[in-house]
Amino acid sequence: MTPHFLFVLLSLALVVGRTHAFATPADASPPKKIALITGGNKGIGKEIARRIGTEPDFTAIIASRDVALGQEAADDLRNSGEYECDVIAQPVPLDLTDNSSIVAAAKHVEHVYGRLDVLINNAAICFNDPTLYGKVDHTPFRDQAGITIRTNYFGTLKVTQECLPLLKQAASPRIINIASAAGRLTILRSQELVDKFTSNSLTVPQLSTLMDQFVNDVEDGTHDENGWPSTCYGVSKLGIIALTKILARENEGMLINSVDPGYCKTDQNNNQGTVDSADGAYTPYLLALLEQDDEDDGEDMSGLHFYEEQEIPWTYKLR
Repeated sequence: MTPHFLFVLLSLALVVGRTHAFATPADASPPKKIALITGGNKGIGKEIARRIGTEPDFTAIIASRDVALGQEAADDLRNSGEYECDVIAQPVPLDLTDNSSIVAAAKHVEHVYGRLDVLINNAAICFNDPTLYGKVDHTPFRDQAGITIRTNYFGTLKVTQECLPLLKQAASPRIINIASAAGRLTILRSQELVDKFTSNSLTVPQLSTLMDQFVNDVEDGTHDENGWPSTCYGVSKLGIIALTKILARENEGMLINSVDPGYCKTDQNNNQGTVDSADGAYTPYLLALLEQDDEDDGEDMSGLHFYEEQEIPWTYKLR
């Protein structure tokens, strides 16, 4: 059974099941599944929280750097829409550049829920504009590498590492990493680098060394001659896709996949994208709900990369 066919079945089940979503008495319902969405206060993350929160057996937790903005987003989702939306804002901040905040956020989930069923790593930074469209001082390319890789790759890695013990307490845990077409394998201009990133024996420490190497090469002005592209965001998402595959190999029984949501309209690109955030959130939402397949090929549903509800090769080109 192919991943795409499973998505079709799930989509049909959601349409049919929605009619009866609230037919079961509350006292007969099992405990709700807990989904944590980083950067869930806006854009794609907020739309993922909206979709998951409308599922009757899920509680969506919005994690964000600014607790007030997270609360505002949660209030908005609860008070709008056709269906009841069970979304709450995490009362402690989660900042990908602050390890102590990541530890505290995971501890809060452990204290309140004792487990985590779904982790959606969505938060990220992208210098589409050297000033982030007026939000920061002008940041030259050589200075963008460190903050981008530290936030998008190492921050996401830390969140995942802190949440893994909680995920292992769940019956059907999964991790969904929001990636990008910017991280497609073809951005690398060195076959040696391609071979390293795609090696089936690549480990997290080795991958982290590669990410540090990129930052060092950018800061030294040698990244181009060493086969790296001139996109910090792209390399950070390349690292996220590689990390997804490593985590899938190391954590049997978990569904761990990455998703390209498309070029969505968000404040990250000053709303210049061509895809609505709600559409970009759909595939991550399906992966959050998809149960582990009982068929012999069920294990193949982990370590994959998706776009528009279909598995795609890492070597894909922009459309």
